[in-house]
Amino acid sequence: MKFAWIRRMSLRRQILWGTQLFTAVVSLLVGLVLFYVSDANIRSNTLRSVEFNLQQMATSVQTSVETANDLLNWASTDSTLRRYLSVDTLDGLLTSSAYNTFQDRYLSSQLQTRITRFFITNGADRFLQQGSLSSSVALNAQTLPLFEGFPAGQLSFAQDPLLATHPDCLVMVREIRSNRVNVGWVYLGLDTAVITGAADNYIMPENGALYWKLGEQLWRIDGRHLSALEEGLDASSYHASGLASPDTRVYRVMRNGNPFLAVEVRLDGWDAGLVQLFPESTLLSQRMIYLVLIGMGILLLWLMDALLLRWLDAVITRPVAALRHRIDQISEGNFTIDHDIEWTNELGDIGRGINHLAGNIEGLLARRLEDQKRKQDLEYQMLQTEINPHFIYNTLNSIRWMATIQNAPGIAEMVTAFARLTKSVSKSTQKLVTLQEELALLNDYFTIQQYRYGGDIQIEVAHIDDEAICRDCMIPRFTLQPLAENAIFHGLEPRGGYGSVLLEIRTSPDNGDVLVTMTDDGVGMPPHQVAHLLDPPETQGDAQDKIRHVGLWNVHRRLQYSFGPNYGLAIESEPGVGTAVTIRLPYRKKEGG
Repeated sequence: MKFAWIRRMSLRRQILWGTQLFTAVVSLLVGLVLFYVSDANIRSNTLRSVEFNLQQMATSVQTSVETANDLLNWASTDSTLRRYLSVDTLDGLLTSSAYNTFQDRYLSSQLQTRITRFFITNGADRFLQQGSLSSSVALNAQTLPLFEGFPAGQLSFAQDPLLATHPDCLVMVREIRSNRVNVGWVYLGLDTAVITGAADNYIMPENGALYWKLGEQLWRIDGRHLSALEEGLDASSYHASGLASPDTRVYRVMRNGNPFLAVEVRLDGWDAGLVQLFPESTLLSQRMIYLVLIGMGILLLWLMDALLLRWLDAVITRPVAALRHRIDQISEGNFTIDHDIEWTNELGDIGRGINHLAGNIEGLLARRLEDQKRKQDLEYQMLQTEINPHFIYNTLNSIRWMATIQNAPGIAEMVTAFARLTKSVSKSTQKLVTLQEELALLNDYFTIQQYRYGGDIQIEVAHIDDEAICRDCMIPRFTLQPLAENAIFHGLEPRGGYGSVLLEIRTSPDNGDVLVTMTDDGVGMPPHQVAHLLDPPETQGDAQDKIRHVGLWNVHRRLQYSFGPNYGLAIESEPGVGTAVTIRLPYRKKEGG
């Protein structure tokens, strides 16, 4: 209750008193905040700039190293070179072929001018060598041990022992294996210009330094020369934010009592990288006092304005936004009561009104949904009861016809099949049955029709992806029989009452739906007739079409009522060839199964 007088104040008075109070407080804090922010930005921008420059140089070195690595991988896997090293008896043809292959690949390499020495050997008496070797001591079994001891698959730094000047180079070594047996190895020495050349146009700050790092050893880059450091950098941790790569390291280094910052960028996949050192005083020199003071004045004005808007946001904008959000929730169907919008001011009155409205709408929609559910159930029952009413008449006609012309056991079989059909029809309260039950019902129906047509029509299950589909998949009762009836009376009968109907049961590779396809080889239909088969019967122009296609429309609508608009029938037909009707069902198992 201490601040009840504030809640009783009008919104205008709250805004007035609030802006005056906040302006006084913020004026004292702006100076400290600006100093911290500007210092952090200078450090972050400087480190990002150094990181970017190092990444550009590292990319150049990385490209050379990866190209060299690809060359070694080729040399260690080439079949001609492996035969040269591994065969017991060496002939001139194989030697010439191996040498030409080795030389051609060396000459075509982008690194040709950077390779100081490139050779393969079996470690005894076989050598193939390329590189800048004009003043080199011969490579043979006696000098070969000078090149041993480098770890395979890694990057090393060493001098070439056979060149008179003993130049530094980057060394890469690979084993050569044939049939899982080591038959030799390949050696590649790269000129350090792949590192120093990448730094040709690198701009260094005053008193700064650039280093090449391999493992824990550092070499200083001075023009085209690399100087090894006897001791590493005396580094301590340094927190840096805003860097482009999480792998970039930043640490503080003390040299001659002065602090330096070091930025290290690693080569991806190699224990190597580049390090730049620059005085930490470089950051301090970037602070221009007069720009900071002018900026502080401008930012102070904007900050005061921002605080004013923030206060207005707290007492007006946010409540209005909350009310609008609540209205959006109601429009999306969320009618729960939200007491958080019932403030103790004018906007709170609106919030209480919105809550009251939401409660009324929720009750109204609940009644509407209940009525809609009853209406849909009633429509489904109506569709279920009107399914092919002339089916029973046709069946009785067939039985009467058989009884008249034939005294045979077939009549008993027809009557038995018809009894099962009649029993299935009477189960109108059970909307869904298993596909297996529906296939049994279809078999009874075809038994009757086969007697009627003298065995001239056949039904066959041509393919089933999995028998479990028939046991588990659910389908509306009396879905297949109307389709079979259409196939017989409108497909096979017009061509003389003979033909076949094939059933295929598959699962869709896209989403796992069940696809039941019934195909007849009857007279078929033209495209314009197929296009309107699933239209409501009242939209059909011809009375005969209404009678003919009511079964298809009925089945299609019942499938959509049961499973949703993505399911139902798809019909394809070609005159003189036949008709295929595909039922799309969800793989929905029987409850409790």
